[in-house]
Amino acid sequence: MPARIDPRDGTLPRLARGIAVLAIGLGALTACGGNSDDGTAAATSSSSAAATTEATQSSPASGSESQVQALTATEADFSISLDRDDLAAGTYEITVVNEGSATHALAVEEDGTTKASSDSIAPGESTTLTVDLDAGGYVFYCPIGNHRAMGMELTVQVT
Repeated sequence: MPARIDPRDGTLPRLARGIAVLAIGLGALTACGGNSDDGTAAATSSSSAAATTEATQSSPASGSESQVQALTATEADFSISLDRDDLAAGTYEITVVNEGSATHALAVEEDGTTKASSDSIAPGESTTLTVDLDAGGYVFYCPIGNHRAMGMELTVQVT
């Protein structure tokens, strides 16, 4: 026969306090565990990105250039322009600047395949994108919604 709990002997309040302490402890452990995973993943991603950038800058690029070349792509409603049009084969760090009033991004396409894409950026913001460009034709475009169909694409020739 199971033991009976008599509310008059104080067993019930002690049991309730024990359950409450256990629930609070588990909640605290769960919160700590979630933050640890996120921090570790962010640190790993950041370290990986830094290592990739460093390796890209120290290794020879395809073509005659041995360093990362800077290029600025300015997006507005609804156009894309580059700060130069004489692109030689090599690795490019493209600064994407959004001067429009809508959110944009930049994608680089070669032979119908997207080779690289930036993060989405709000009006007035900028981001960077690193991409290796061999000699040939590319299309720089905004992959958000129907922006490409509205004219946000630019054909680029790399020599």
